[in-house]
Amino acid sequence: MSSQTIVGNVADLPVGTMKLVRVDGRRLCLVRTSDGVHALDNACPHEGYGLTQGTLSGDLLTCQWHNWKFRVSDGRCVLGEENVRVHDVHIGVDGTLRVTLVEPPVEERRTSLLASLRRGITNDYSGQIARETVRLLRLSTNPGELVWEAVQYGAPRAEYGWGHSIAAATDCIAAVDLYDGDSRAFPVVQAVAGIAETERGRPVNPLPDPVTLPHDPAKAFRCAVEAEDVTVAQSLVLGAIHSGLGPSDLQPWFTAVVCDHHLSSGHGAIYAQKAFQLLDRLGWDRATTVLPHLVPTLVYATREDTLPYMRPFLRALATHDLSALTDHSADHSAQHTWSDDGQLVAALLGRDKVAPITTAVAALRAGAGVDGLLDAASTAVSLRMLRYDTAGERDLSDDFGWLDITHGLTYANAARWHATHSPGPDTLRLALFACFLAHWTGRHEWHTSVGEPATVEARTGDLHSLVGAHTGDLHSLGETVIRDSMLDISGAFIVQVHAIKMARAASEEALRLGSSVPIDATVRFMTAARTDRFVASTVQQSIDFVSGRVNRD
Repeated sequence: MSSQTIVGNVADLPVGTMKLVRVDGRRLCLVRTSDGVHALDNACPHEGYGLTQGTLSGDLLTCQWHNWKFRVSDGRCVLGEENVRVHDVHIGVDGTLRVTLVEPPVEERRTSLLASLRRGITNDYSGQIARETVRLLRLSTNPGELVWEAVQYGAPRAEYGWGHSIAAATDCIAAVDLYDGDSRAFPVVQAVAGIAETERGRPVNPLPDPVTLPHDPAKAFRCAVEAEDVTVAQSLVLGAIHSGLGPSDLQPWFTAVVCDHHLSSGHGAIYAQKAFQLLDRLGWDRATTVLPHLVPTLVYATREDTLPYMRPFLRALATHDLSALTDHSADHSAQHTWSDDGQLVAALLGRDKVAPITTAVAALRAGAGVDGLLDAASTAVSLRMLRYDTAGERDLSDDFGWLDITHGLTYANAARWHATHSPGPDTLRLALFACFLAHWTGRHEWHTSVGEPATVEARTGDLHSLVGAHTGDLHSLGETVIRDSMLDISGAFIVQVHAIKMARAASEEALRLGSSVPIDATVRFMTAARTDRFVASTVQQSIDFVSGRVNRD
């Protein structure tokens, strides 16, 4: 505590009145009630409005700005989000008022702030989350630990398993390295507030007990996911973690199941990638919270390879031996000499539904390897986004838009991660699925008139304000677009997290390709006209559905 400071005499402060005083440069609200004299921070913890401008009723002080109410005896907030700090008041025998500022020890303050942050997460109060994040960062709290507060709240509450929240939180934590000081709150709060928004009010989903692992637990897990048995799959994951298996043991389990099917436009592969990257950042001791609650996402995901629109691609794929093609992919000397002569990207941008697989297989036999396929997929999706006709955003009968194209880039990036960690026929299949999706992102073009690739340059004029200062420096350009993705490009959570995911994937893919095209595409998505809410399109599509009309593809 600091030394006492004289602030007046009790005779000059009638019961039921307040006045502003200063102690060591700090503004305090001095209040006298029938119970005594109290001193509080004058700044309302909400937005800083002066409490002395408020109203006093008994021992209840109301801030006039947003009607927050505080108990002056202990600073307790009885209507609003956060308590206000109170300080010690001593009344001398002569009525002299002395105030001593109360500054609790750092750990006590951190404990109190973390409790307030948790309340903000539970109630989805973004302002409280942001303010407490800044205060905690100023106490040298690890940013990852702040995100973890949201993760451990949200993961068990995700109704059908973790989804966009995992991906966004992972990429936000990675983005913290691009900031200093208070500004680190930008990515942290994006992560925390996103989880709070999506999981507010949901009940906790209980987990089963861990089981003793069978002879081949990886196979048993794969079979459980295939059979859509969430309980068995979760109990195997928990059993594995409790038995001491680590990330290098468990990651192949998850990679295998996301390679079995084209899951929900690639989301299965993306979420599994981000879950393990999250644990890399926060520590494997958090795995029992993250991984079991990811399992339902994979179990319940749409298996798009069972749907009619993938049949031409799958029939063509079935004529090839993935093991033999994997042998071609393993020839690293060939991969160093192979480069796309334009045929693979052209096939992915074309309209022939079989050409993507036949051209990709030819590329593999020529030594492209998985990375070569994914390079072409990233390039094709980026070009697709650069030439996307934004009028499609206002076509309420079309169930396709910007977000569908972004999946092509983030899926290719996720497939590259999985293939790096678990090379083989499974991840080769995943790379081929990524090629399929790169092609499928063109279905909007198949129903509209869109310019040829040559018109791409004319559509990038909206990039100059952002990227002009970083021309030629892909690393700096990638950091810029990641930081920009944290600046609320949308009020809709779903659009915001797609921007965050795409910015991270694009920055990595650009470095891999040696080209700014993925970043250019991401910036176009972030700056061009978009549909951020989908109420109107949902209404129109519902009218079409009830009327017996079906989607075109």
